[in-house]
Amino acid sequence: MVKKAAQFKDWLIKKRFFRTGWVAKDARAISESEEALAALPDDVADKLEQAVNKLPTSSFEIQAILEPLENAIAQWIEDPQSSNNSIVILAQPVLPVSLVLAESLSRLNIKPKSPTIKLLDWVERPPYGNSIQKRLEEQLGDSNSDLPEEDQTKPDRITILPNLCWCFLRSAQGLDGIDYLQSSIMNNNQFVVIGCGQVGWEYLKSTLKFHAYCDQVIHLPKLTGKQLQKWIEPIVEQFDIQFTDTALHKRLGESNQLEDMQLSIERPIETLTEITQEAAATAKSSLRSVKETLDGNVDNNVESASPKREYFNRLADISDGVSIIAIQLFVRSLCYRKTADSTEEGDVEGSAQQNEQEIRGAGRNFQKTSKTPQIIAQPPKLPPLPELSQTDLYLLYSLMLHGDLTIGSLAESLGDAPQIVNNQVQLLRSEGIIEQKNGVIKTNPIHYPRLRRELSNNNFIIEVS
Repeated sequence: MVKKAAQFKDWLIKKRFFRTGWVAKDARAISESEEALAALPDDVADKLEQAVNKLPTSSFEIQAILEPLENAIAQWIEDPQSSNNSIVILAQPVLPVSLVLAESLSRLNIKPKSPTIKLLDWVERPPYGNSIQKRLEEQLGDSNSDLPEEDQTKPDRITILPNLCWCFLRSAQGLDGIDYLQSSIMNNNQFVVIGCGQVGWEYLKSTLKFHAYCDQVIHLPKLTGKQLQKWIEPIVEQFDIQFTDTALHKRLGESNQLEDMQLSIERPIETLTEITQEAAATAKSSLRSVKETLDGNVDNNVESASPKREYFNRLADISDGVSIIAIQLFVRSLCYRKTADSTEEGDVEGSAQQNEQEIRGAGRNFQKTSKTPQIIAQPPKLPPLPELSQTDLYLLYSLMLHGDLTIGSLAESLGDAPQIVNNQVQLLRSEGIIEQKNGVIKTNPIHYPRLRRELSNNNFIIEVS
């Protein structure tokens, strides 16, 4: 299993995975003494982007899967007829559950003489809804059809479905694959491991009662500020990233700290969004302090009260603890400040040219010196959600339900012509709500917290019950 899972993980990363593209900050939100992160020397910017995309899956997410999965498989191997024979791993729809599951399976420790492994190694959904069941049957087959009758109650194989949302399409014939899987899961001679997005899971629960055919369900946990800090710390250290104070009362007391708080009567929506975020962040920070005091868990060391720790606590709050959202918010919060060199008086112009050359040179050979751009992490914040029509919400809900889609599959799901859907997609893409790469469309993770609440308020099936 370890080898197959590792190969699938590498294939998935190569074919489909992209954690974040380059994020250009809004120049209007940057003070004169700082510049947008996109203005970094190209080589430095490329290295930072590569470092973000190469971050391994958080060990906390992997550990949340490994222990219950190992225990469930071990119990099933000992007694396949009486033990549970399936486990479902649920993640937020913007989180690549197939990658998290593959990473976890590559570290799984089970008995040497374990059953054979059948991995559904898809990296995308079949192109048409009516072809999904046939493709599933071709690859998975019948788990006990080739066994003698006396062996059909013995552990035969472990079947892995990295992403259940690739096994159906919300259309007339797109759910036939789920009917096939429901029948297949009932065979106790196989153990089924399923990864799924939470919105897709809720849909299958309400329409086909799919949860009734499954046993244990694990929700990937929300990451805390401390856990996010540990996960992102290698990047912080590599690029010597500094942190500004996120405390609202301190920022209000310093005029130079207000320039990044998009407060302007000319931009009422952004200003209201900013005020709401600041108030919510301050309230959560205060509640956290009160709770720690009441629980007797107050840490009096300097690190616990540092701008860095408070930054990551805030990052956990506004990202809902979802790693892929947090890393995008982290990148978006970065800007850089050019480090001034000491020079002799009367040679201002020459020193400026020298400084510019040194900064560009730093892009070719990035080192932690006083001559390199200093990268600053300002208080993270969610971008405002553009105004969305009801038609937009239906399209975005389809993307959340399936995780990602091609234009053709999205049009089939919505029942509209591909050209009409493509026009709508490109408009939403221009607003930054949708990402598109290699013909695959998905919701931009950074907008997920606000978009999830917007869809829920409009009675779409979003919340996990």
